[in-house]
Formats: sequence, structure tokens, C-alpha cells
Amino acid sequence: MHRKHHIITAALLSFLVCACTTGAGHLSEEECGWRLEARISDLNNPERIDSKVSYSGTYGERTQFETGDCFGLFVLDEAGIAVTCNVKAYCSGTDNRGNSVWSVFKAGTSDAESSNQLLSEILSGGSRYFAYYPYKAELDTVTSAASLHSFVDASYHSIPSDQSASTVDCDLLVASNMEGMPYGQITVSGRSVTLTFAHLFAMLRFAVPAGAVKYDYLFGGEDFTPYLSGSVDGMDIYRYIFNPGCILDICVKYVHNGKLYRFETGNRKDLWPLTTVAGNCYCLDPDAPKVPHHVAVDMGTSVMWAPFNMGAEDDLTATSQNIGTLKGNYWMWGVNCVSSSFGSSAYQKYNNSFTAATKPCDLPAGYDYSGDPAYDAARNLWKGEWRVPTFAEWEELYAACKVSVSDGIITFTSKTTGNSITLPFAGYNNGTPTTLNYGYYWSSTSNPDNVAKAKSTFFRDIGSLAGLNSNADRYTGLPVRPVYTAR
Repeated sequence: MHRKHHIITAALLSFLVCACTTGAGHLSEEECGWRLEARISDLNNPERIDSKVSYSGTYGERTQFETGDCFGLFVLDEAGIAVTCNVKAYCSGTDNRGNSVWSVFKAGTSDAESSNQLLSEILSGGSRYFAYYPYKAELDTVTSAASLHSFVDASYHSIPSDQSASTVDCDLLVASNMEGMPYGQITVSGRSVTLTFAHLFAMLRFAVPAGAVKYDYLFGGEDFTPYLSGSVDGMDIYRYIFNPGCILDICVKYVHNGKLYRFETGNRKDLWPLTTVAGNCYCLDPDAPKVPHHVAVDMGTSVMWAPFNMGAEDDLTATSQNIGTLKGNYWMWGVNCVSSSFGSSAYQKYNNSFTAATKPCDLPAGYDYSGDPAYDAARNLWKGEWRVPTFAEWEELYAACKVSVSDGIITFTSKTTGNSITLPFAGYNNGTPTTLNYGYYWSSTSNPDNVAKAKSTFFRDIGSLAGLNSNADRYTGLPVRPVYTAR
């Protein structure tokens, strides 16, 4: 099988076995009467491509069977007894339509270009089928459905953590219509049998600059060694096969040009658990959102609202239950990175490391930076479609919600969807942190009449809205509650 890249992403091909007699050549379907077709199913899920680990097929992987590839086929009766054991289907090339041509062989026989097994004898012997790839001669002695179940179960425990060599032997595809075998699919219609293979395992894929040196690769807190599958556009492409059904917790560190780089999944402390699925490819993408979009809350407005403040996801005390009440970090207006100091003098030094960009303090009155990574902390750090809300979007939230306050927490409850988000009172920091019974949150919109000011929220602990503030000093550190526009 062609493995320039790995066979996990979407792929669909079919082949026709017409080897009905021994000897060279293949009879037509009309002559042999039996038809065997096989394909590999597309199990990728496009609905979750916005997560830090995504299913996007970045490197264009496809499955192609090549001459010499073999899969094994069992035929069983209703009682689960194998009437035909481990028949080898051997790819001997392609026909004039580009479909793979397969020959079939009795267990224990060698490969050749011609079949030595009648297709009609194989397929008509029973009603239950089990097929798998790649072919293993040691399964010649398997004679029951129970033994095939044991083979599949054992495969889950045989994946090595060091996959520096090729992983073909542990990349198992299965097609079956046996009871209790929910892998792949086999359908029978008259004398036509269709095998739809599915991967039993999932795969991690990531790319680092060619020549980069591994510093640390951790999967679930344990060291792993991926397989270098190839290079594309100056990037080394790595892959790693693992069991489905686990929570992704991956950290990759590497050294390139003397600097240490790191990227990881968005599942720290299991705040946003992403459970792996068989047959899916999970791509570590440094440009994908740090916080998955699917955690956002529909408040009946034009944008989706994050359920917690920026920086709360890195709080060591954060849990999925309390994260909405944590203050997160303070941010000066238009500064796209975490600040260690606040106030007028600190504000002057920030140009976001974009040498061509105007400093935030020099942006004109009335400027709105929402979505611009040069100034928008949410877009720069959370990535994806996250951004700091505009002043108009804050106004829309207040108009769309019922507002209540309790114990230093303001709760917005949508009048249309019934969903709620909570925002803690965090005060502000203009050089010295000041915690007040007020809630200030930045918008991305500056004051059109005063170049030193920008617009923010302003609410109090007595339950009444004091107003949406237009006169916060840009150099003041306030919390940020990101939004994104659903597509």
C-alpha cells in the first residue's frame, strides 16, 4: 500500500475480484457470477475542525493499494465457525480503469499473479464475513468468530510507544458483518459482496521544520516516538498510531535554530476533553485555536461568547466547574500579549513585536482592532476566530440578556436561548492591581473623541448597570472576554 503519507484520512477506492478459475487472466463478472468489491471508509469528522487537534487533511493523504498488498478474508457460518480461513487477496496490479486487480489464494500458499482459489467457493460458503489488512499468515489456524474477536482485542494492546520504524504492522483495517464486531461494514446483495474497511486505530500527525531536533514528545504524560513519514515544503511530517477512546493530551517540544518551540493540544486539565475516534487523523496545528470554538455559548446574539476570561485557561486552580468565575489576566487596550506591568510608562513600550505596526498607544481615536492579531490578544493567543468583542457587541449582549449579580459575579442569561455566561468582578490594574466591586471588560473599540481612551463595560455589585464606559485609559489593565462569529 502506498504510504507516502499514512492511510487515516478520507479515502475511497474500489476493486473488483474476478478470479474464478486457476491460471492467468480474469474472467468477466458475467462469466464468474460472483463479485467482490472493497473500499476504505471515510471516518473523518468535519464538524470539529476548529479544535486545537483537528481532523483537517493538511497534507493530502490518500489510500492507494499497490502490487503486493494483501488482505485476509474469513467466511463463517451462522454459528460463528469459519468455513473458509484466512484466504489471501493479493493485489497484482490495476486494470484499464485504474481499479486494483486482486487474486485469491488458499491459506499457506505463495503469492503469484494467478489465483488458485475459486471466488464462488469462497463467498458462497457462509453468510458472515471478516476481512482485515494487512495480511498475517499466523491467522491461518483461526477457525471461529471468538478467535477473530480475540485477534482484534489483542491488537489494541500491541501498539508500540516507539514507532520510529514503519508502523504498517500495527495499522489494522477491518471489515466485518459478524455480530459484536462494530468495525467496518460488509454488505451482501445476491452474489455481490462489498467490503468497507475501517481503521481500528486513530493517528496523530504533526509537522516541524526540517532538521529540528526533538526536545520532548509527551502523549498522556508518557514519552512517545513518532514515525517520520516524509517531508513537504521544508517541514518534516510525523505520525503516531494510538488507540481510540482516549483523551488527547499531547505536548511536542523541539529545538530549531537554537530556539525551543512548543505546541500542545487544547485539553490541559481536561477542561475541553476531546475523545479520540477510530479512523480519525488528529493534526497538531499551531495555528488552530488554543481554546476550541465548540465551548462557546450561544447567547442569541450575532457572536458566540467564550464561557471564561482570557488567561483563566492557564490558571492552575481552573476546573471545568469554576473556570467561569476566574479573573484570568489583565490586558492593556490593543496589547496582544500578556503584560508583566501596566500603566502609562509600560504602555509606551508595547509594539507587539510587529516592527511595521503602529504601537497601540499611537492608534488613532475611534480605531477598532477586533480580529487584527497585531493588537487583538484573543486573536493572537487563542487563535482561530476568537477576538476581543467590539463595543457594539457588548451593547448587543446587554440588550439580549437578563442581568443578575451575586457574590461578585455578574450573570448574563439570554432571553432567547436561555443560555448563561458568568463574568467575575476583576477590578483593574493601572500599575497596582485594584479589586473593586465593579466589572470592567475591554471592548476593541476606542473613544472616537479622545485618543487616550477606549470603550469598556462597567457594572456594579448592586445589580444595576452603571453604563457602558467610554473613558477607560488605554494603559489600564482590564480582563477580556473573547467572542467569535460562527460561520
